[in-house]
Amino acid sequence: MDTDTTEKLRRLAFTPMRTQPPNATRPILEQATKEVEVVDGGKVVHYLWGAGERRILLVHGWAGNAGHLVVLAEALARAGCAVVVADLPGHGESEGAESSVIHFAKAVEAANERFGPFHAVVAHSLGAAATTYAMSRGATPERTVFVNPISSYVSLWRRSGEVMRVSPEAIALVRARAEDWLGVSFDAIEPALAAREFSGRLLVVHDENDPESPITDSEALVAAWGQAELMRVRDLGHTKVLRDEAVVRRVVGFLTADGAGADAGVGAEAG
Repeated sequence: MDTDTTEKLRRLAFTPMRTQPPNATRPILEQATKEVEVVDGGKVVHYLWGAGERRILLVHGWAGNAGHLVVLAEALARAGCAVVVADLPGHGESEGAESSVIHFAKAVEAANERFGPFHAVVAHSLGAAATTYAMSRGATPERTVFVNPISSYVSLWRRSGEVMRVSPEAIALVRARAEDWLGVSFDAIEPALAAREFSGRLLVVHDENDPESPITDSEALVAAWGQAELMRVRDLGHTKVLRDEAVVRRVVGFLTADGAGADAGVGAEAG
């Protein structure tokens, strides 16, 4: 595959489709206080709800936006938390044509500096991988929740090759091009590798049939993390899970409980 084709595929892989907030959540989004910050040269829009000592950051996934997280944001605000949700670079109302897990992570780090320190972070899909990278660079919340996380770049690149209908050899060239562009080695920043150094508590919520991310990757992440539990769910898909009443209740309880063991036990698995 020639260099021009490799670069075209690299751009395709890192150009997100901008989506609109779900109609059902727009009224909640409009209630938030909106603040704009410059992150890595581009404007990033933040939405703020609630007040309280517990500050919590919510991080959406690829092709997502803040509107996908507002049900959880509202529930946390009602529970007495100060909540921040960003439209990440290249998404929602924020600037940027191309984006990546590294762009996401820089926005997470910037939000932590501007609005933190955060007691907790809740991240969905690729936002979870970005949060793991940001945590490895010093953003260290006491509690973390990942929902249908992207937990392995090996799986992510394999799926990217399938979506773009290119051979494993071709996607390897695209991956190498992306690593040069971003200045990272994906092998070196594998979430499960970084997780070995984390001391905070983790709850992973994962749909067993999620088409975007295999639950086996989350099992490996939970095994590598010091204090972690896995909540298995079914038939909630990749994004519907963010609005599920039982999931929202579990996440709020996990993030607002005081003391070890006040919520579901560390290391437990729930179906």
